[in-house]
Amino acid sequence: MGIAYRIEPNGLTILVWDGEVTERDTIDNLLQLAADTDWPNGRLSLTDLTTVGHVVLPDRELLDELIAGTDLREKLEKVVVVRPEFLRGTSVTDASASLGMATKPFGDLEGACAHLGVDVHAVRATIAELRESLQNVEMQQDA
Repeated sequence: MGIAYRIEPNGLTILVWDGEVTERDTIDNLLQLAADTDWPNGRLSLTDLTTVGHVVLPDRELLDELIAGTDLREKLEKVVVVRPEFLRGTSVTDASASLGMATKPFGDLEGACAHLGVDVHAVRATIAELRESLQNVEMQQDA
């Protein structure tokens, strides 16, 4: 399906990766974030990967170009929420490291939100809205 995001007034960027995420999806998302005048509003990022299928990550050089001249690599508090079975290996941290980013994985939204100090109920509602918007886009494309 793809990637959707919202930048909250409290400085949290919430991203949802859903279904099959292509390299084009990841590149488009990075370009959208880079062009968004509200980003980064803060130093917190939460990515929900609980419904993602297959992912193709972007080239690290592209990411390097997009964040060149910023301190985001060092100062962004980035967490991901994955299905608990993905916590058993190193795939999440390995994928993050391949992009030169430090990401803290969580197997539940409550733990991730507690770590970031944000309201789990508000984040859960935003994730549901973002996931629904991705599903609506896919239904429109299929029609």
